[in-house]
Amino acid sequence: MIKQLKSLIRQLFYRSTVVQSFVGLCSVSCGRTKPIGMAHLLSYRENDAIGPLQRDEAIALFGIIRTLRPKVVVEFGFFHGHSAFNFLRAMPEDGQLFSYDIDEEAMMRARLEFRFDRRFTFVGKSQTDFEPGDIGGQAIDFVFFDAAHELALNMATFTRIVGHLAADAMIAIHDTGLWQREHFAAIHETFVREYPGEWMSEDLYAHQPGERAFVDWIAAGAHGFSAIHLHSTRTLRHGFSLLQRQRPLAAAVDAGAGNRSQAAPSGVSA
Repeated sequence: MIKQLKSLIRQLFYRSTVVQSFVGLCSVSCGRTKPIGMAHLLSYRENDAIGPLQRDEAIALFGIIRTLRPKVVVEFGFFHGHSAFNFLRAMPEDGQLFSYDIDEEAMMRARLEFRFDRRFTFVGKSQTDFEPGDIGGQAIDFVFFDAAHELALNMATFTRIVGHLAADAMIAIHDTGLWQREHFAAIHETFVREYPGEWMSEDLYAHQPGERAFVDWIAAGAHGFSAIHLHSTRTLRHGFSLLQRQRPLAAAVDAGAGNRSQAAPSGVSA
């Protein structure tokens, strides 16, 4: 009888969003779980988002940051603050986010609207002017590129930061996917007419070819990075790529490493 009752409850849970919400609230109120903090994502745009992260991309990055629990996150490209706020909602309490941008409106938004969070630091300088002193000389656990969209500038930035990455640091580069023509809306047709991109085939358009070349350049370099790509042509997806240094998981880890630039950061598998 008890098994049947539990099965009935599970059936209701699986089929009803109301029941799912009720059970979730009960779990939080009784202390079994903690709130996830994803309510902000309901307001993020999806198919008609051009500059910022698309909603589903923000969900993916939120989950990655929640999983890794990075201590230091560096973001190149603040824009309207969508990705910055998403990172802050996912980051641990002792984390720090350093966001670079030179746009005057971005500076104003950051200083007025983000001063509520002590973990956030706005750096009003170009990504190519990165200095380790900007982030207190700390090792970087996670880097997000979504600013210049120009290969030369991104290469120069990578050259400046690579020596300050933690051993298992992860790099995320936005806008590396292809747009499938059949999913174009009017806003995408306008973008294709007004901005330089590259048709990779009759139906697939690279809206930021410089970012794709940047990923290939890092992966082909001597620092040992490999990439995976969160792309899709089944919807209008900007896409992003994740890069991390390759190493055998079965290899021994130096237990005596003295800093996070030599050892895996807390929360990242070693």
